[in-house]
Amino acid sequence: MRRRLPARQAAGYFGRTASRAGLQRVWAGRDDSAGPLEAARPFGGHGCPLAATFNRMIDSPGNSAPPPVNKEVTMVLARSIRRKLIVGLALVLVMMATLSISGLGGLWSYRQAVRELNFSVFEAPDRERLEAELAALATPLLDDGLAVSRQDLVERHREAVEALSVYRTRWGRLAPSPATRANRSVSQQLLAQLQRQLEKTGRTLAGTGRLEAAVRRDLRVQVAGSLRTARSLPDPRTGLTGRLRAADRELASRTRWLVGSTIAAALLFVTFVHAGYRWVFQPIRALHEGARRVAQGDLDYRVELSTRDEMAELAESFNQMTDRFRDIRDDLDGQVRDRSRQLVRSERLAGVGFLAAGVAHEINNPLAAIAMAGESLQERLEALLGQAAPDEQSVIRQYAEMIGREAFRCQEITARLLDFSRGQDTSRAPHDLGKLVNEVLALVGHMSRFRNRTITFNVRGPCPLEINGPQIKQVVLNLVANALESTGETGRLDIDLVNQTDHVVLNFSDDGCGMTTETIENLFEPFFTTKSTGQGTGLGLSISHRIISDHGGTIEATSDGPDLGSQFRLQLPRRPEGAESDWVGAPSREADEVDQKASTRTIETGGEFW
Repeated sequence: MRRRLPARQAAGYFGRTASRAGLQRVWAGRDDSAGPLEAARPFGGHGCPLAATFNRMIDSPGNSAPPPVNKEVTMVLARSIRRKLIVGLALVLVMMATLSISGLGGLWSYRQAVRELNFSVFEAPDRERLEAELAALATPLLDDGLAVSRQDLVERHREAVEALSVYRTRWGRLAPSPATRANRSVSQQLLAQLQRQLEKTGRTLAGTGRLEAAVRRDLRVQVAGSLRTARSLPDPRTGLTGRLRAADRELASRTRWLVGSTIAAALLFVTFVHAGYRWVFQPIRALHEGARRVAQGDLDYRVELSTRDEMAELAESFNQMTDRFRDIRDDLDGQVRDRSRQLVRSERLAGVGFLAAGVAHEINNPLAAIAMAGESLQERLEALLGQAAPDEQSVIRQYAEMIGREAFRCQEITARLLDFSRGQDTSRAPHDLGKLVNEVLALVGHMSRFRNRTITFNVRGPCPLEINGPQIKQVVLNLVANALESTGETGRLDIDLVNQTDHVVLNFSDDGCGMTTETIENLFEPFFTTKSTGQGTGLGLSISHRIISDHGGTIEATSDGPDLGSQFRLQLPRRPEGAESDWVGAPSREADEVDQKASTRTIETGGEFW
């Protein structure tokens, strides 16, 4: 059952965690089959295209569990995506803070300017009004010939007193500042003096009935003194021009700051967009393109990322998974080629077996007749040879016995041909493979054509297994003979017998003529041979391959090239496939008789073969 990998991360991650987990699951080979990705659906239910492409990739046949691959990711880079997101968030915050500071600073400057203007217009002490009221009081008194009523002067005096009262009240409301603190004591003294002068003028107006010349002259002097005192008062509005110029300078400064901060925010935004494209969108696009290419069968495509973060690790895992897919594909292609060659080989062997069965059946009856005739001839000759010479009797008996013996030998050959064609499983029994190899080597040691060759047999203790002894001896003899034929004078053959838990491995290594790649590919084909015409049929290794396959084993051939020797590896199970007996591989009594005391046996060939 496939295991689903949930990926419920935020949309900003684009299913990164789910994709990475899926790749690592396929790459690490934890499950029998990789589970499909279920990517987050942040945009109206549309799934992640990278996850969909990845699912199509892992659904391809041959996706077996790959071996784990070592990964080296430092702790600094373990959270680099998070760090980059934090950097991006910090850039956004810096942009917002810069624009906010610029905007708030401009608003503050505007508020200060408005307050200054409002204060200057509506709240600041108005010395000009006070001077105007005093001047209005003094104007009728300047011309002695001008008729002026006492009531008019009293009214104008009252307005001057009110202007002084307003001035005094507004001055008391001024916000404390270095300028007001410096002028406050002077202003209070002048205001008190002006108050006394106006009170004196008021008493003068109240104490006279007619405005005679002397009274007008006295009032003119008093009002003139009051006017001089009023003009000596500090005027808060005198710094209005300077404050306006300072406000203009502040406005220009704030404008420059706002323009600069806007440009900086724009640069930060461009940097944020570029970093997001380089750190997030470009790697995801590269991964999506790689997944699409691999899903279409381009297993040589590689995703190259230089971000040095989880995206790069994900790309590396993706490339390793692609390498594994390619290895699986190549392995499957090789298996198909091997199975095809085995099929052709089996068809050829079937044809050979059919031909052998026909030939054996056709000549078996004549051979039986010859054998019976030979036996009858021997019985009749005993009565007829009584009068013959002893030498003639010996020759006739020898010929008659030879006819019968060779006839029975031909019958045995035809019987073996029939067994080969029928593919019958002959009986199997416990045998010691070391004993069988020693018997073959004892036989080969007497062959004169293998003179001056050296055979080294390494065995460590008994190697019991359940096999057909004669067939395995035939295979070992075939491999030993081929190895010795490939070597020249002073050639060497090393045989190693290795015990394993469930198998026994027999390795043959010679220093002969070696093999090419083409020879190795066709080595087990029927009738394939590299020997001279008439020196081989090309069936020895084919029959050996069939015998080993019938025993549930394998036989492999390797070579480094011509003149570099050859190696054959024969592997046999200790028990036949499907066997239910409790046999644990104990060697037979005959196997115990084999000399296993020495771990290495060296045989120098060169005796006469009989």
